[in-house]
Amino acid sequence: MKKFIYGETYSRKDVWNVFHPGEAYPVGGPWSTGYLIENGYLLAFLNVGVPGRTGHDFPNRYDEDNEIIEWYGKPNAHSQQPTFRKLFDGELKLLIFLRWNNTNTLFTHMGSPRISEVQDNVAIDDGLFTIKLVLQIADEAHEDVQRDSGSQFHLFEGAKVQATVTRFERNPRLRAECIEHHGCICKICDFDFEKTYGALGRNFCHVHHISPLSEVGERRAVNPITDLIPVCPNCHAMIHRERPALTPDQVRAILKRAD
Repeated sequence: MKKFIYGETYSRKDVWNVFHPGEAYPVGGPWSTGYLIENGYLLAFLNVGVPGRTGHDFPNRYDEDNEIIEWYGKPNAHSQQPTFRKLFDGELKLLIFLRWNNTNTLFTHMGSPRISEVQDNVAIDDGLFTIKLVLQIADEAHEDVQRDSGSQFHLFEGAKVQATVTRFERNPRLRAECIEHHGCICKICDFDFEKTYGALGRNFCHVHHISPLSEVGERRAVNPITDLIPVCPNCHAMIHRERPALTPDQVRAILKRAD
């Protein structure tokens, strides 16, 4: 199976195509619900802070500072149901996808978090009860980001840079909101991954912090619309060939002179 990358965005159809390449995406059914079993995996599509497709407002939560996800099951779900028994017994591997906007078809992949707490009979809206799982994002997820997503970690050495990049990459909501607003076309050279690579390139890009966190030297609030831009790996690498990093305008000017 193709590996999902932590922090990257996928639609339900994208995930379906990983498990069923070349097959038509089903309309309705389990793939339109909050979670389902597929080939040894429990795939969970969570809305955070917004109601789901059924209108129920599940209080799913993502704690960015502590990297904890609170996941509430379907109405009347409980720990003795076969789905959850298989998950707890290790027969299923959990894959979590989050989104913060229920009008957006893209979910951010949050890896396979560790289950740290399970609680039955938790009240949700409309007098319903369900199961609550507390999930701790594993360190291995961030190793995947550094290895697979082409982050700044590949461009610099040293503990300070590694820690800074890891902190930035661990806020996938910012990345998702940047892509939702700007799209996935490079804001410097206009490279379009989907146009060039087809389905393989869909929803792929790097996200660049206009004022690199490694140069700011401290934690600060980030506006995903004004402080982040989508860039291709080539432009991202060129930005960081200089220290301090080049601005997007400077790289655009270099490209224009090279034409």
